[in-house]
This record gives sequence, C-alpha cells and structure tokens, in this order.
Amino acid sequence: MHRNELRKLLKAQPFQPFTVHLPEGRQVHVFHHDFALLSPDGRTLVAYGTDPGVNIIDVMLISSIEIGPSPAPSAPAGVNGPPQA
Repeated sequence: MHRNELRKLLKAQPFQPFTVHLPEGRQVHVFHHDFALLSPDGRTLVAYGTDPGVNIIDVMLISSIEIGPSPAPSAPAGVNGPPQA
C-alpha cells in the first residue's frame, strides 16, 4: 500500500510535503518532489533533507505517512532567542 501512496504523493499537483515515519521513531520529511525518488519497483525511497545527508528507506518498513508541512525546527533547550532590551 505504501508504494502506491508514495507514487501518488510524489506526482501530486500541487505537491504537498509529507513525513515518512519509521518503526525506530525516525521521521523523514519530504519537502518537495525534486528531493525524493521512488525506485521503479517501489521498494526503495531515496529522500534528501535540508542537511547534506541522504535517507535510503525500505518502503516495506514505513510505519505511517503524514501529509502536511513538516514541524518547524525547535530551538535547543534553554535557547529563547536574542536577549530583549
């Protein structure tokens, strides 16, 4: 089921970002269809993120897919932005 859903998501016009959830708790955000590739047999998803790394995902191991923008990055603990004057 996930491979057909992924194909539809990657080809959707207009494209909607989505998040792939994996069993170990990892989340992979797909920001744009240009940053992801589904193998011809639909068994492997290759997704690039905002960092220079690449995610190679076995589609059979995807636990869920969440459609919608990825959550905004949170500030590290104790960091509340620049000091207020």
